[in-house]
Order: sequence, then structure tokens, then C-alpha cells
Amino acid sequence: MNILHAALALTLAAPAVAAEAPAAALSAKEIYAKDAKSVVLILAGRPSGEGELGTGSVIDAYGRVLTNAHVVVDDRTGRPFPSVRVYLKPAKISGDPKTDMRDGIDAKVARYDRRLDLALLEPTRAPGVPALVLGDDAGVEPGDPVVAIGHPEQGGLWTLTQGVVSTVVADLGGVKGKNAFQTDASINRGNSGGPLLDRSGAIIGVNTSMARKAADGLTITSVNFSIKSSVARAWVGGENLPADVATTSPAPAPAAAALPPAPRTKPRVLTPAKPYRIDDVVEREMKEMEDLGNEMHDEIQRRAARPRGRRVRLRSGKPGWPRPGSRPS
Repeated sequence: MNILHAALALTLAAPAVAAEAPAAALSAKEIYAKDAKSVVLILAGRPSGEGELGTGSVIDAYGRVLTNAHVVVDDRTGRPFPSVRVYLKPAKISGDPKTDMRDGIDAKVARYDRRLDLALLEPTRAPGVPALVLGDDAGVEPGDPVVAIGHPEQGGLWTLTQGVVSTVVADLGGVKGKNAFQTDASINRGNSGGPLLDRSGAIIGVNTSMARKAADGLTITSVNFSIKSSVARAWVGGENLPADVATTSPAPAPAAAALPPAPRTKPRVLTPAKPYRIDDVVEREMKEMEDLGNEMHDEIQRRAARPRGRRVRLRSGKPGWPRPGSRPS
């Protein structure tokens, strides 16, 4: 009987041992194929056409997006931009921003913390893509391979770069609890808020900043920073993290108290001629939104002046863009 009990105990224990086995290492190409569809392009701006372009990661079944606060919070007001939209990756990248940015969804800023440089967005509809896993960064060490997916200015959309973790940095920028990884994986403006992924495809960091020029003018290369996933998880909810947020382990600490906003500075970017400029994309999208709003307003006025019963057709414009000022803040 004791032998039978021992055998049964071994049988029940086997699945637990298998579940704790480390995830298989994926190639950069495999990570991109698995995760890129859950990485979004974020466009946030004012009706005047000025704004920011960045990257974000879908982290739950509702489609909530984790990104940097500086992507969606206006420096001038300290509050979220009035218009925020996320764009889903097309099945195949064409290389033409106008073509690749067809699937857009309006979103609102649910939470943000400018000192930690984190924000959580809620799209108006679920994007229907898998949630990326917020990984456990406790075992990440210098030399571990990583990849980043984002939309670097002077580069292409949904760009893949790779490198290694260079070191760890405590209290990045002097902000208590803003612990980060330094990486040589290429990160530029437009990558902000995007994921730094380990070889299992799990998020271990939120890309936030880079160093490009020293105070004396010396060019700096391969020094980029990514807020640790443990910091992001604690901020999103800590031990009370919503059940549908994908994680690989329990959150290590409860959420910290909200801190007052801090000013942001933009690094100087030294790169050659580029396929697209962030300012051009923001201006074009905001102009198309305004043109569609004006067109719809004029058509409504024409309808009101026509006899009842006559049917007219609205010319379709940019899908989903509301007239400036019409979407909730």
C-alpha cells in the first residue's frame, strides 16, 4: 500500500515539475512572428496637428495598452492629449505608413504616472489580438539576449531590433522605484512605450529613453533604457493585478503611491535622412481627422435643408476619426 501511495504521489507531482520548466528560447524571427501583432502604434495629439507618436503593448483580453506616459501626456498641459488612437499591425507590412496605419482604434488614457513614465490606455473596442505576457524580470542578467519592437523615427513601422541586457539601473533619472535595464538593443523616438522582450517572447521591460549626446557634445551609442516589467506590474496593480492581465509570476510588490508629475526632456537624435518623420505623421492624421469632421458637419447641414425622404450618401473618410473635440477626454 505504501508503494502505491508513493507511486500516486510521484504521478501527481509530475505535471507541476513540467510546468516549472523554462520556456524554450525563440529566435528573434519567431518572437516577431508571435508578438508583433500585439504591439500597437500610438498617435496622440492636439487638434492643431502637434503631438507624439509611440509604441504600446496589449496586456489583457480587453485590449488595454501599456505604454510611456510621455507618449500620451501633453507637456504643455500636464494632461493627456485630447486625441489618442492606437493602430494595429497589418498582416503584412508594406513599408508605406499610409497603408500600414489603416486599422486605428480611438482610446482614452485610463491612468498615467509621469515620474515612472507609465500609462495605461483603454481602446474603445477590443483589438482582438493576444495579450503579451508581463514577464518575471528577477532572473534577467547582463548578457541575456533581448529584442525590441516599435516604430523608430527615421526608420520603419513595427521594426525589430535585438541586443543584450547591458546592466541594471536603480532609480533611473533619480526617481525612486524606477528600476530599469540598460540595453544595446536599438531604441529611438517612436520606440517609446514599446516592449523589451526576452527569448520566450515575454515583456521584461517598457522602453523609455536613450542617451544620444553627452553634455560636451560627444555622441553616445548603444545606451538605451527600459523600465523593468516588475515596476510596470506593480504600477498596473501589484498584488491586485486584474486576473486577465497575462503574467508569468505573481507581482513582487504592491503599487506605490502616486507621485506628482515631473518635467520631461527629449534626447537629441543624430541619424541620417529617414523614411518618415513623427511630426509629419501626426500632422497628416490630425488634418485628415479635421477634414472628415468638417465634411460630415457640412453634409449634416445640407441634409437639414433638403426635403424629407430624399436619401444621400456620405463619402467615407478616415475610419473612426471623430470631429475634433467630440470624443470623451
